[in-house]
Amino acid sequence: MPIENSSRRSFLKSGAAVGTLGMTGLAGCSALSNVTGGTPELGLAFTVPVENIASLFAIEEIQDQLTNLGSEYELDVTRDQSTPDSLNKMAAGNADMALLSTVSYASAVRQEAVPGNISMIATDFWDAHPDWYGITVFSGADSDITEPEDLEGATIGVNAQGTGVHSIIVKQFQQIGLDPENDAEIVELPFPTFVEAINDGRIDAGVFPAIFAVAARGEGFNEVYSSQDIWEQEYPFAYTVASNNSLDEKGDAIAAWGEDFREMVDWAYDNRSEAVSLAAEYFELPEPLVDGFFLTNNDYYRQDLTIDMDRLQFTMDEMVNLGFVEDTFDVTEYATNDYIPQN
Repeated sequence: MPIENSSRRSFLKSGAAVGTLGMTGLAGCSALSNVTGGTPELGLAFTVPVENIASLFAIEEIQDQLTNLGSEYELDVTRDQSTPDSLNKMAAGNADMALLSTVSYASAVRQEAVPGNISMIATDFWDAHPDWYGITVFSGADSDITEPEDLEGATIGVNAQGTGVHSIIVKQFQQIGLDPENDAEIVELPFPTFVEAINDGRIDAGVFPAIFAVAARGEGFNEVYSSQDIWEQEYPFAYTVASNNSLDEKGDAIAAWGEDFREMVDWAYDNRSEAVSLAAEYFELPEPLVDGFFLTNNDYYRQDLTIDMDRLQFTMDEMVNLGFVEDTFDVTEYATNDYIPQN
């Protein structure tokens, strides 16, 4: 649906009850001009509030903590239903930056989904870090499915096939000698329905990102396995990308945004209680839900926003090996650490 351009330090507020969180969010579109009153205007699109930590840029009280916003650049933040929607927005020139994950980034690069292509400019979060949350497959509290081998013949819920979340199933099945296409039934459901679907017996297990794992733990569900069990070390899972055309035209403004991104993440960790309350209120989520994972060890590793080119290359190559991306590519041609301050 169309969203009007925001005024200075004023953003789209897309309310999202927990029942519609994740891939069922509101879509927004905003035509951006290169300058607003002489100050470059940037557009940032995200999909999952809170879990994509860059979504906090939408909150006015957090905007007030940032050094460059309002002087070096203006910002229009919108929430999309899916990463393809964000890519379409970038392709139309209605966003400069967007939050993508493993498969969507690789596919966008290979297919040149955005004119002039894209470059990764920051890491939003890492998966499979040994000290932080890793994407996890849960089964019901009374289920006999407690080990990966027990998933043979099971019905497993994912948000969508062909995604980075789905790769958690494929990678594990390949490691234990099961056929991910024939030895289990993969069912596509919205993340918020997984707990009810498991309790009702519609699925036997589901793949839970961090924000939805709060409910799984609350139900006493079995942790069948996590991404730490199948990846030998952490890997970058979600990223901020920018269109190359925007980097050419608004590079200084994007670098100023990058300084603010580092500042915002540091502020959130230093002021966790306030960050949790503000995020829950703004995105209309239950505060216990946000408090149950955000910026704790039940959350992903987020502190390193820079791009580890070796780990990113390994991740993209692995997506090819798993059949989620057709061909690999040299990530150093589509990623840069020039816009985010080093930790």
